[in-house]
Amino acid sequence: MLGWNRFSPKEFIFCAKIPQIITHDKLAEIGPSLESELDRFAELMLPLNNNGKLGCLLLQMPPKYKYDLSHLEGFLSILPHGFKYAIEFRHKSWLQDSTWPLLSKYNVAYTIVDEPLLPPEVHVTADFAYIRWHGHGQRPWYDYHYAEQELKSWMPKVKEIEPSVKTTYGYFNNHFHGYAVENALRILQMMGKLTPAQGAAFNRAKGHLEKGKGPEGLGEWVKGGDDRPKIIDLLSALMGESRLARALAIHDEEVTIKTATDERVVAKIRDYNLTMDFETRTITHDCGDWERSIETRQLCKHVGKVLLLLPEKTALGWVTQIHEDPEAWHYLKPIGKTVAT
Repeated sequence: MLGWNRFSPKEFIFCAKIPQIITHDKLAEIGPSLESELDRFAELMLPLNNNGKLGCLLLQMPPKYKYDLSHLEGFLSILPHGFKYAIEFRHKSWLQDSTWPLLSKYNVAYTIVDEPLLPPEVHVTADFAYIRWHGHGQRPWYDYHYAEQELKSWMPKVKEIEPSVKTTYGYFNNHFHGYAVENALRILQMMGKLTPAQGAAFNRAKGHLEKGKGPEGLGEWVKGGDDRPKIIDLLSALMGESRLARALAIHDEEVTIKTATDERVVAKIRDYNLTMDFETRTITHDCGDWERSIETRQLCKHVGKVLLLLPEKTALGWVTQIHEDPEAWHYLKPIGKTVAT
């Protein structure tokens, strides 16, 4: 965070997603353990928040989190003070009149979404608004390019929101082929807020997509087989989208897989080693980012790359097992070895 704060432009604003260990793993029991995780994450965000570079923190709730107003209030009441929060529900049961006053009480913004599972309802519950355009694609739905007319249909909603809030944050999650860049700039153009520099970037993005030269990334990878979209979804949850993108950027020839079974994986990535053992639920690795992963419980890009190169059924088995019970897995570094950072 110190580096982001120091090297980002003066007026740049970050919005961060709160880790799944908070919104998923420890959400059920409101208590000291959950509060401790919240406080730890808030402390990490302080350099950005104290310098006016943090817009808000997003609470993306799990799909199984159903309407329970008492539990939600207990959760909102322990959120660290001094930050702004947006909450994204993913279960329809929350779309009822009693939800909005509670969010307003804590100045938490309802996340207005565009996706197949929830209607794009507009509810302003804070002094800022948060919109997420996920898309309407197939396998997965966020591999999607919004047509100009689709974005035009959102203009009345955006204009309805703007007079009621100080700031509106809008995010496109349709990132597989770089669509988010073009779509975000296009909607700024429709709003009459495109700067000259953004206009030049918009023209480059349009030209790139018109030539059909989408980047070799998630969108290309998922075309390989029926299990691949599920693998991507699970990996995204286990390591975060930015790490997943970095995993895809590693060249295949930089990886040597020595063993690849449902019980054991042994591989070498550049100068790093990886061993995964199903019986002992251990993942042993030796890169610098892995040492941080041990604490944050997220897979690093090297582990992600190896999983992406495994046979699809084998990969799906591994990521499913890790995702279903992440606390059962041990993240280790080789005994007696200092990990270079």
